[in-house]
Amino acid sequence: IGSIPTKVGQCGLTTVTEVGYRLGQSLPDTGSVIKYSNGLLQVSYNNILGIEHSQKGDQVRLCLISIPENCPLGDSRGKVYSATNLRTGESWEAQDSAHSCGGA
Repeated sequence: IGSIPTKVGQCGLTTVTEVGYRLGQSLPDTGSVIKYSNGLLQVSYNNILGIEHSQKGDQVRLCLISIPENCPLGDSRGKVYSATNLRTGESWEAQDSAHSCGGA
C-alpha cells in the first residue's frame, strides 16, 4: 500500500508488515527495525518505543524529512523519515538503513 515519499516534505500512507530488533528477534537491546508494505524500512541503533508498540497491519503516515548530500553514485542510503502510527498515535524518526550513504 502506498508509495515511498521521494521529496523532502512529501508524505504517504502505508501499513506495517514487520516489527523487530535491528539484529534479530532474539537481540532486543540492539535497536529497532520496522518494515512497511510499500517496501521501505526504518532502522535505528536505539530502541524506539513507537516502533516496538506497532503491530503488523497498523496504518502509518510516513514523511520524508531529510536526504543526505554528497553521496557516492548509486548509494541512496540514509534518508530520514518521520512516521506516525495511526492506531497508537506515537511518532518517531529513523533512517531507511543502519548506515548513511558512504558508510559501512
